[in-house]
Amino acid sequence: MKTLFTFLTLISLIMPLTGMSQIAQNLLVSAAEEKPAKPVAGYFFSLKDVPLSQKQYIFRADPLKKAVLMDGDKNVILSHTMTVKSARGFDMYFSAGQYNVTLALKDAQEMDGGTTEYKGTLFVKRGSEKHKYAVHGFQNH
Repeated sequence: MKTLFTFLTLISLIMPLTGMSQIAQNLLVSAAEEKPAKPVAGYFFSLKDVPLSQKQYIFRADPLKKAVLMDGDKNVILSHTMTVKSARGFDMYFSAGQYNVTLALKDAQEMDGGTTEYKGTLFVKRGSEKHKYAVHGFQNH
């Protein structure tokens, strides 16, 4: 009987601590949910007709200038070769295998918190095929 009493006493002491622990965890989770995540750095471009809010990017490049081109159903990994500044903006050149890609950017507009929006043209050359796409996108710094 004494053992049962001791056991029940211990459980009654532990239960409130467990409840407090759960409350503390809920506070931590809600605080983490309220803090906005830092945006991923890099360049993100969609076709001009596709809203950026849909996040359907056809071209992405990270700060180290490794890029991904969405060509149909496959992702083509590209390497940055050079950037050339002009009076209207700048051109970034990428290549891999049969692909030569030029991202010609102009109409830069500074936005909030280290984001720059661009309008431009994406030129894709694959072997003898050439494609030209009107794009818009942004760079997170």
